[in-house]
Amino acid sequence: MTTNSLPMQEEKMDKPKYKAFFGAYIGWIFDYYEIFLLSFLVIPMAAALSLTTVQVASVFSVQLAFLAVGGVVFGYLGDKVGRKKILIATLVIFTLATLMRGFTFNYEWLILWTAIAGFGLGGEYGAAQALVSETVPSRQRGFWSSMLYSGAYIGIFLGATVGGFILPIIGWRWTFILSALPILFALYLRKDVEESVVWEKEVKENADIVKVKWTQKYGLKRFWKPFTIALIAAVLQYFAYYGITNFLPTYLVQYEGFEMGATGWWLFFTAFGGLVGSVVAGYTTDKWGRRITLSYLGVVAALGGLALYFTWTSLIHSLWILVPIFFLYFGSNGASVFGSLFSEIFPTDVRVTGISWALQIGRGLSAIPPLITAAVFPVYGYQPIILGGVVLFMALALWAWVFPETKNIRLDEVDEPGAGAVLEKPQSVPSNLT
Repeated sequence: MTTNSLPMQEEKMDKPKYKAFFGAYIGWIFDYYEIFLLSFLVIPMAAALSLTTVQVASVFSVQLAFLAVGGVVFGYLGDKVGRKKILIATLVIFTLATLMRGFTFNYEWLILWTAIAGFGLGGEYGAAQALVSETVPSRQRGFWSSMLYSGAYIGIFLGATVGGFILPIIGWRWTFILSALPILFALYLRKDVEESVVWEKEVKENADIVKVKWTQKYGLKRFWKPFTIALIAAVLQYFAYYGITNFLPTYLVQYEGFEMGATGWWLFFTAFGGLVGSVVAGYTTDKWGRRITLSYLGVVAALGGLALYFTWTSLIHSLWILVPIFFLYFGSNGASVFGSLFSEIFPTDVRVTGISWALQIGRGLSAIPPLITAAVFPVYGYQPIILGGVVLFMALALWAWVFPETKNIRLDEVDEPGAGAVLEKPQSVPSNLT
């Protein structure tokens, strides 16, 4: 594919572009709604099903691990069958699993449906982000990618609201059942979303290809090198984020005597800090660049975490503790930069694979932090967990500079000549042999 063979993305938003964005956005809302609602749900579920602390930790870990499995499977399929089909299929799987957990009566079935839900969720982001990146104007890709990721914080708002205020009234089973219903609205929105023109053109131009040179398509320079750089960034981000956040409601309720409503306000405020940070990052990503934005977010998160570490004991029951929490979660959304950055380092034919594998394997590997947190905080308290997050966020701030700067790049520039699909065309048959 030649550099000028793809159409220039129109430099303005229109109705089809908005449809693509909101179709992707609503799925990302339910992704984080599910994850953070589960942080609340495990408390009454543990009592009802007699779960141990290790079993509760395994629920978190299984969910995160299957995000990676779903990311690998649906990431590859997103480049094969298209972005839109994957967005619909993953949402159907997730809806079914969410509904069925309301009818769970033992630990084994809970783990099974949690794994299936994670599998469905794992395929969401790669296809959604690729669709948005390939649709929105090039010079606004950073902003719209950050806005897509901001859906995570809307999901946390909803999860904290339902978990803190509705769950205590209706119970955990009805919370699961009712939570499955709004997802049908997301399916309705997605049925009218148009497929990526960039991807469709790639498919049409290579329609006569019979054999793919896999060793070149997934070559070191065009796939494995950017994948490794992106994966390390995702691991640093999610080890820090999930390590601090997943067990926070459990700790506040069981060890600090917080009511569920008060715990809900804590998570609500973490989402507020993250949402503000995501909007600011969306602006600076396009204005200043991807690397500097990812770097300063990591530094802010580390400084906020350090302040929280030193004030934890004295401010734990004071509203003033929300100040360091705000800065911690303002900066802890470096992943809002990942959308545009990851999209711009992978060619079209491996874009969903690259985005999805890097981000969701990173999230999947973060199944490890909840297990560590479960072993640490009952003995040493929550401060060591926060300090570990500080170190990881600082490492992310430094790792940001390993990426190339891709601000304002056109996605067809990534599909460099001779590297598009790196494919073999069939040999013509000499006339004297026919």
